[in-house]
Amino acid sequence: MFNPEPQWVSPPADFDINDNEVHLWQACLEQPCSRIQELEQLLCLAEKSRAEKFVFAQHRRHFIAGRGFLRRILGGYLNQPATSLEFSYGPQGKPELVSPSVHDKLYFNVSHSHEIVLYAISRNRQVGVDVEYLRAKQDVENIAQRYFYPDECEVIASLSAERKTAAFFKAWTVKEAYAKATGEGLAVLEQVETSLSQDGPAALLSVHGNPGAMLRWSSCQIYPSPGYMAALVVEGESWNLQCVMHNPGIE
Repeated sequence: MFNPEPQWVSPPADFDINDNEVHLWQACLEQPCSRIQELEQLLCLAEKSRAEKFVFAQHRRHFIAGRGFLRRILGGYLNQPATSLEFSYGPQGKPELVSPSVHDKLYFNVSHSHEIVLYAISRNRQVGVDVEYLRAKQDVENIAQRYFYPDECEVIASLSAERKTAAFFKAWTVKEAYAKATGEGLAVLEQVETSLSQDGPAALLSVHGNPGAMLRWSSCQIYPSPGYMAALVVEGESWNLQCVMHNPGIE
């Protein structure tokens, strides 16, 4: 599935989501100091402590904004105060909500790059998201040689210098979204092969050592904002994507 120019809508009034939907939220991490101060009040002590460890002020502000927005969004779906949410973390650091129910569970995944953050929200199906800022990378071919399959490397090598970066991130975002959806971490990246082509989007093609992966997972690639590439990997098929532009003023 490819959605090059998604229609971003305002946040829903009731934050309702069913099993056949995936909601992709976008927010800007560059916020005024007053907003950062408000969002910081939503964080737990561990999150505040982590924020204080950032060396650069911009990185600290972005972390606070990203976590604060996440708490507000998830709190809206759960109809709970943002400050009351608790998270657990998998072996590779994948976050999940601490939920009393295993039969009706809200899943989420987060990715940020440069000045934007994406939140993928789903119900009763795992989801992974990756977004990358299309900065010029002169070493994309060397990185591809490490993580990509020969056919993918051949496509990148065949392109002009200005197109190599976009092609690289088409494949990279799908690979990383899969790693985040499964919770396996970066070690699985070199096992994921995509259907990278010169002009079209990339999609999951195969996962080495896991022949059943293509029956369990589906993918979608989008351009969330000018200069960015993103991909979603979602458990199962027959799901509808709704893209939401976050309003910093929501409670």
